[in-house]
Amino acid sequence: MSKTSHSEQSHPERIRRSHEDRARKKVIKHRERHQVKEFAAQSDNEAGLVKARVISSEGANFIVRVSDGTEYRARSVKSTKSGNDNATLVAVGDDVLIETAEKEIAVIREVLPRRTKLSRRAHKRRDSFEQVIAANIDILGVVMSAGDPPFQNGILDTYIIAGLEGGLDILIVLNKTDELEENSRKTFINEALAYYEKIGYQVVRASAMTHYGIDELRQAFENKTAVFAGKSGVGKSSLINALAGKELLRTKELTRKEQRGAHTTTNTILIPIETERHDLPLTYIADTPGIREFFHFDLSPDLLKFYFPDFLVLQENCELPNCTHIHEPGCAIMDAVDNGIIPEWRYNSYMGLWEEAERERKKRASGI
Repeated sequence: MSKTSHSEQSHPERIRRSHEDRARKKVIKHRERHQVKEFAAQSDNEAGLVKARVISSEGANFIVRVSDGTEYRARSVKSTKSGNDNATLVAVGDDVLIETAEKEIAVIREVLPRRTKLSRRAHKRRDSFEQVIAANIDILGVVMSAGDPPFQNGILDTYIIAGLEGGLDILIVLNKTDELEENSRKTFINEALAYYEKIGYQVVRASAMTHYGIDELRQAFENKTAVFAGKSGVGKSSLINALAGKELLRTKELTRKEQRGAHTTTNTILIPIETERHDLPLTYIADTPGIREFFHFDLSPDLLKFYFPDFLVLQENCELPNCTHIHEPGCAIMDAVDNGIIPEWRYNSYMGLWEEAERERKKRASGI
């Protein structure tokens, strides 16, 4: 059985092309599926409806912004049409058609099909319903902490896969780098981040407190819509304040009793960030509530391996064509772990996600 060399399996350019091909196929499929609905939406627009973007939610109402910058308070109604089946009706980032004439609160008449999304399976619901956290986003900034809460690569992989499922580019942000020197896990954190960079992910090391890395973040997000996601307390709101150069969002320290973040942000909000290039559209960054439990929406355990770029080339050498990399003989991935090509912590993350997806599949099959 032939072996693929270490240098070949970690080639960032091949991984990047693989990501782009997968995203391109998803976009084409998405457009074809909604062609008829988009034509209907265009007809509605010609009938007097105004296109707007949802920038925040306030209880049952939403704040929407039209192209000239005017903002309206809006709400959905029973007759609101949607181009997104079995999912949250209206999410922050959505493009919508609204009716504004002689109404104190605008009415959302239609939610247009989503280009990309960050979503999860609705918690504690038995049916497979997609809870959309943010829509029509370009980049997912997965924020991890160099201090408290502790760095967990399993959580990082969970968010990365959610972003890839939704068609997003991934940016890993290590915040609180000013605390890294005092962290007993400093060596592991640095080695883990170096590995993620090697397999093709962009990593930015930053500190909202000292403003280290903020210019690099601002450049990465320029003319894009980004969403920050991560556990409570990692400093998502603080990073947005640093990017904006002013206090836009309230922040709060970790609760000492449980060493986890307080839910300072309770709803997703899309925040415009001005850039030096005034000829470009505004950069938007979405702040999300810290999500303590994150279940992937309808994630198939059979497809999970394709979201691990460091597995893509090596798995061609597995003896079984449909190898799950969990228990099969002649598995090239398990062999790579034994030989130190793939770190054990990385494989353990994959195995945990696979087991979670398998449990959810069994629940769906049994109707529980």
